[in-house]
Amino acid sequence: MTNRKLSIGVYDADKDEKLGMVVKGSSPLWIRVLIRILRAWFFVYDCLNYIPYQLFNPPVEKLRKSSAVKAQWVDTRDGDIRHVDGLKTEEFPGKNTVDKVDVLVRTELSAELNYDLEVLKVWRHVVEMFDEAPALGTRQLLGVHEEKTDVGRVFEKWEMGEYEWMSYREVEAKVASVAASLKDLAKGDDAKVVIFAETRAHWLITALSCFRANLPIVTVYATLGEEAIAHAINETESSILVTSAELLGKIGTLGKRCPTLRTIVFFPLVNKNAIAPDLSLFKYALFIIAMQSEIFFFFYHLFSLHRGQFEHVLSFTDVENKANTTIKESTAEAEDLALIIDKDTYIGYLPLAHILELDAELTALCYGCKIGYSSPLTLHDRASKIKPGTYGDCHALQPTLMAAVPTIMDRIFKAVSEEVAASPRIMQELFKLNYERKRARYQEGYCSPFLDRIVFKKIRRLLGGNLKGVLSGGAPLNPETQRFMNICMCCPVVQGYGLTETCGAACIADINDLSTGTVGPPVRCCEIVLREWKEGGYSPFNDPPQGEILITGENVSPGYFKQTEKTKEDFITYRGKRYFCTGDIGEKRKDGSIIIVDRKKDLVKLQHGEYVSLAKVECALLNCPIVDNICVYANSLEANTVALIVPNQKHLEKITEEVGEQSRDLKTMCDNRKVVSEFLRQLDEHAKQNKISRVEMPIAIHLCHEIWTPDNGLLTEALKLKRKPIQTKYQSIIDGLYKKLRSSS
Repeated sequence: MTNRKLSIGVYDADKDEKLGMVVKGSSPLWIRVLIRILRAWFFVYDCLNYIPYQLFNPPVEKLRKSSAVKAQWVDTRDGDIRHVDGLKTEEFPGKNTVDKVDVLVRTELSAELNYDLEVLKVWRHVVEMFDEAPALGTRQLLGVHEEKTDVGRVFEKWEMGEYEWMSYREVEAKVASVAASLKDLAKGDDAKVVIFAETRAHWLITALSCFRANLPIVTVYATLGEEAIAHAINETESSILVTSAELLGKIGTLGKRCPTLRTIVFFPLVNKNAIAPDLSLFKYALFIIAMQSEIFFFFYHLFSLHRGQFEHVLSFTDVENKANTTIKESTAEAEDLALIIDKDTYIGYLPLAHILELDAELTALCYGCKIGYSSPLTLHDRASKIKPGTYGDCHALQPTLMAAVPTIMDRIFKAVSEEVAASPRIMQELFKLNYERKRARYQEGYCSPFLDRIVFKKIRRLLGGNLKGVLSGGAPLNPETQRFMNICMCCPVVQGYGLTETCGAACIADINDLSTGTVGPPVRCCEIVLREWKEGGYSPFNDPPQGEILITGENVSPGYFKQTEKTKEDFITYRGKRYFCTGDIGEKRKDGSIIIVDRKKDLVKLQHGEYVSLAKVECALLNCPIVDNICVYANSLEANTVALIVPNQKHLEKITEEVGEQSRDLKTMCDNRKVVSEFLRQLDEHAKQNKISRVEMPIAIHLCHEIWTPDNGLLTEALKLKRKPIQTKYQSIIDGLYKKLRSSS
């Protein structure tokens, strides 16, 4: 096989939009002279070290690995695309599920010895391999302090201690005990367990216990309300609910609303000094069973009550989770990353109810890593719940691996930008010089150990200082954000692509790929087809090949639970194989990796026939520092797009000052016409720099003073937009924007 060269591109600092956002304007003459002297010194340094680099760390080899072919067609261009190493369904032979036990037919030997041979599945195989090694860690909460602001608001600040660890053997003991109890409590072969809790060690122990007991799990985000929980329980007819003591207040009337619910299990309070939960809420409790103290669970049995009225039905689709859920794609994922070893530490803070985090943690356990638990509110030193003088979780844990969603990375970028912008001008220019140098050399295949240790060490400490890899998933990651994180955090930042319907992952970028924007080749347990979409102009016979991504393989779900018609719509038979239709538009690069270029549902045809990709426009405009969040709206009966924007308050205050207004009240600023006009002008300049066409650029905007969060239902737990709820909430405003446009034309 001949490797085809993949162009990474020559770095042009003048066109670096991210760097331009961090360091703005020009510097005094003496600073410019100093920077030129340093550039000359770097040139001499490069000349002196050219031969050692070629001998001991040749950039040509890195470029070769980066451009190596990673996937190729099995036969025709409209057929399957497969990883070059071929298909693989099991990382550990004979261990194809997390923990379900399969009893083999007795052999002559086993009959003579009078016992049945059992296949040790992955989890128990891992326990045997790593035994007393640390597995799951939870940080001690030493105290909770309250701080009052000038306006009287009270905030909790946590004083944190060190991490306490359970070994693989200790976790296995808890899994065995909880699995036996859950199996005893489950009534009938179709019993299901709903997990409604925050990300913590107990959550994963519960999931592993369900796998052991062959009980399907239904995951519910911890931020959802009682109606959503009741819907999940009733839709799946679950009999057991696992939650935390902190969330018991949300589920006080579930016994009346959920006739199938028989048992509630709750985790202990994180704050041991907090007031115990009010158990009188559960007046329908029959009796209490206290398990062994080290398991930390209490059990409540509920009476089966009459079916209550439940009219509100949420529009979500649940994939049926089998208890023998395979981790074939998880192990394939780890192999594709070629990064994970048993000495690694993974920080778990994303919702375990989301397939990305569950997948990442199972993968980490497969390779003997230790997982330290955190939360977005305690992740770093500046997190909102960290008491001043106390280190954040990243500092305490010093993880080597983490998963992140693009929104989190955008926030980190903005935090770095603000810190650099607040430094003296000379320090800004030094940062710019070193960033430009490292990025240019990186794209040429060189490493920059001196700059990593001296310049970027402080920035790297934001996430603990030891990161060697970051996996981004959940939504498209802007290539410039990816490169900025890659350079500043001194480690590879790779994208993955997948869906709940594909057990989390379908593609993962190669760790050696120096380019950005790609989600990589298919993981080894699946294949991908690019199906023609004539209306959008996408075809596998285009140059480059494009089309709707269809996925087939062992990681594809059997279908949607109790949604036969939707299952028939999204899971199809194509050329003799069963595929899941993603609705995403992919493009195959020469090296076989995939780029996500569009989405069928986000593509809107405007009045004059032009197509606009809402996600593309949002991704470009979200990188503008004045924007915290944005939802672009398009109507096929209108000629232009409009946008709803959550502004960055600091930049909004600057704009307000620039236009001569005095008020710093957020709502007043958002409603001020002068402020909105100047905001739109700056956004338009950013759009031009990012090559957003006039048709794509929103011609009218509304600044929203309300922050969009999962709690108010406008974002998912992965911080992605919920278009329909946003549209419903702001429909009158959207109509008003279009009305003004029509009246002014």
